Amino acid sequence: MTSIEEHKIIIKEFEDDINEKLRRNIINERQKLIGFATSEGSTNYFALFLHKQNLISHGFNVNHKWFASKKRAEEKFPFDFPSKKELFTNLIRQEQLRNILCYGKNKSIEDVEESIKTFFEIKTIIEKLIGESI
Repeated sequence: MTSIEEHKIIIKEFEDDINEKLRRNIINERQKLIGFATSEGSTNYFALFLHKQNLISHGFNVNHKWFASKKRAEEKFPFDFPSKKELFTNLIRQEQLRNILCYGKNKSIEDVEESIKTFFEIKTIIEKLIGESI
């Protein structure tokens, strides 16, 4: 069971890891780790938002695989909430990028950069919705 505070700690760990790789200019060499960190960080941001809005119980865990498609995301989260379309678009793209980056041989730097950009877009949306910087 992940609490709001635990989500914040997890998010910070993933974001720190992403930023470290950016500072060291090693995102291409560490793209599998970036793919994992951006995906898990994104789903933790989304879970944090849902918890803060009391849309899910504290025992509920959000699984990145639920964003494999719009249909699956809608099945798991049929209720309405602010910026749903924008969040789903970004979370679905993040899941696609996770699969691209985490499996097989290294991919293009553009895919890595897009994954990082999408993570920070999700962060911006969530922080605006909850009125708090994480």
